[in-house]
Amino acid sequence: MKQSLFIFLMLLGFSMPKVLAQEAAISFPALEIEYRKSPKPVIVFLHAPWCKFCDNMKQTTFEDEAIKNILSKDFYFASFDGESKGDVEFMGKTFKYKPTGANTGVHELAEQLGTKNGMVSYPTVVFLNDKLEIIYQNDGFLSAKNLKKMLAKLSKELEASN
Repeated sequence: MKQSLFIFLMLLGFSMPKVLAQEAAISFPALEIEYRKSPKPVIVFLHAPWCKFCDNMKQTTFEDEAIKNILSKDFYFASFDGESKGDVEFMGKTFKYKPTGANTGVHELAEQLGTKNGMVSYPTVVFLNDKLEIIYQNDGFLSAKNLKKMLAKLSKELEASN
């Protein structure tokens, strides 16, 4: 019994950081509510369940304490599965899943946010200004170091334009 309790507590301890890291991400319905109260820039992380680079970013880049602090302080942060099948209501529009074949498809919200050169790729980090206009899209893996640099540069550009 003690061994089972020990194993349970160890597993709980290993799973806690993943739960805590995802607390910073906000759903699109919650984002709309918060945005209407207080507009500020938005960072959207588009990912897919099969994407190894996406998983790597979740486990490294978005686990970085400095990244978490920057995102929670200066931005709204949304994480979105670009292949999710549920409808998403956001800013008066309903975005739906669009099948593209047997067990494949893309969500309209991912298309709206992540299309670059005619296609959506994963992972993609989308930067929206405080008017919800896309100001930059980065398709591909971003390390915490590179994301920090991008966030700092974009923050300066946003301050200069206001």
